[in-house]
Amino acid sequence: MSRKLDIRAIDKSSLKIKATYFFGITVFLSSIFLSGFDDNPRKDQRNINSGLNPENSSSSSETKFYHLTNGNLKDLPVENLTISPLKNIIKIPIERRNSNGSGTAFKIGKDVWITARHVVDGCKNLFLSDKIITRVYIPPSSDLALLVSNSFSAEQFKLNWTPSDIVKSKHREDSKIGDDAYSIGFPKGQPGQAHLKFSGYVQMIQKGSYYLKEPVKMWVEVQRQPRSLDQMGGISGGPIFNKDGAVVGVHVANSVRRGRAFSVDEYAISWLIMAASNNQIPDSPRIERKISQKNWSEIASSWRQKGRIRKVICTI
Repeated sequence: MSRKLDIRAIDKSSLKIKATYFFGITVFLSSIFLSGFDDNPRKDQRNINSGLNPENSSSSSETKFYHLTNGNLKDLPVENLTISPLKNIIKIPIERRNSNGSGTAFKIGKDVWITARHVVDGCKNLFLSDKIITRVYIPPSSDLALLVSNSFSAEQFKLNWTPSDIVKSKHREDSKIGDDAYSIGFPKGQPGQAHLKFSGYVQMIQKGSYYLKEPVKMWVEVQRQPRSLDQMGGISGGPIFNKDGAVVGVHVANSVRRGRAFSVDEYAISWLIMAASNNQIPDSPRIERKISQKNWSEIASSWRQKGRIRKVICTI
């Protein structure tokens, strides 16, 4: 890939607050195994409106898939060494794809977009809106995929931190328990978003079409929009922002029972971008806008309309 591509913290509050969140995490994890997950992009295809017009799509060429290896990036460990070993585990089955589907992607650099691996797994061609994705890069140990498309001029988002920040300050500025965050995308193939609160890390294991084991952030869901939204399938691959408008995760799973969401964190995102762009995350202008409970709905709509967050369409 061209070099031109732009690409644990602990809450120090009272023990009472920590104990409350610990209890909440325990309850949530217990219920997950009883409820399963609902954000599979291959699920409930009747409710997915891809919006792809075959007559206008660039289907003359096919999407090329490239699987990265640890050798693509030697300077950054594959494992996230800043997170202590995790005992709590969630298991997510990844069925082999037998139908078209959709997910969400967001712009993170020049011609570069990020989505979830399970959104693109098993696809022959991928589209952003009606423009074909020319290349897809898949890391060896994370539910992520990097998409290359030069068809859009939208502004790009910034990561909350990168591994180079740890080298400079020897401290990782991560989300704190109770921090607000906002997930934006296309659940059920339609515009939607969720207000979340950070609850800590768990170990995620995906098994089936492929096998992955990685630490992921767990979020408590506060509110969905629209309120009638009964499933989150299709928001996978979408960005999760902190109050400063920086990306703190990529949405990869939701429990069937409302309340829990899971995301791959900035470490894994950085690894993928650096591995696919010759060890670089170039510094360039990025969107910076404060997000709060007062404006999150308006910002979500604005960023989708401006094409910074787009629907990913998979065809088989």
